[in-house]
Amino acid sequence: MKIIYLILIVGLLCACNVASKKTQNEKEETMESITFNKNGVLTPFAALPDSMIDRVVWEKHYRKYPERWEQAFNFLVHTNLDSLPLGRIDLSDDIYITISEYRTKEPEDALYEVHKKYIDVQYLISGSEYIGILRDTALLKEMQSYDEEKDIAFYASDGGIQRKATPENFFIFFPQDAHRPCVKDMKQAMVKKLVVKIKVD
Repeated sequence: MKIIYLILIVGLLCACNVASKKTQNEKEETMESITFNKNGVLTPFAALPDSMIDRVVWEKHYRKYPERWEQAFNFLVHTNLDSLPLGRIDLSDDIYITISEYRTKEPEDALYEVHKKYIDVQYLISGSEYIGILRDTALLKEMQSYDEEKDIAFYASDGGIQRKATPENFFIFFPQDAHRPCVKDMKQAMVKKLVVKIKVD
C-alpha cells in the first residue's frame, strides 16, 4: 500500500513539474513576441511599423515595460478591430484604447500635438490620411498649452515629415514626437482610427 502511495506522489510531483515548465515556456514565448534586430522590429501584428518610429526609444521602453507592449499587441492581434465600437477600452491601469471616426482635415486646419504621460500607437482601421512628424521643437509654435488632465498640447508648424497612414502600417509617437494626424489624403474622407495609449512611466 505504501508503495502505491509513493508512486502516486511521485506521479503528481512529475505532473506539477511539467505543468510548471509549460507555463514558464508559454510566458517566455508571450514576452518575446516583439523582437528587435539589426533589420528592424518584428511584431505579431499584420500591419508594419512605419520607418519613422524611433526604434531606439521603442526598444528602451519595451525592455523596461515588456508586459505593457505585449498586452497592447496581443489585443491588436487577437481582436476583430473592424467590429470595435467607438469609445474607450481599458486594458489595465497602464493601457487604454480609443476608437474614433472622423473626417480628415485640410493641412492648414490640422495642428501638431504632444503627449507627456502616454505613448500613442496609432493605427487606421479603415481609410487613409497623412500624419506629420516633427522632432525639432524649435519649429513648433504653441497654440494651446499643455492640459495635464487630457495629456495634450497643440502646436502649429509648417515643418515636419509627412507620412501616409493606411491599414497596412502603424505609428508610435513618444513624448518627443510632435505629430499632426488627420490630414487628408487627396480629398477629405471618413476614417476609423484606433489609438493604444501606453503609460510612459
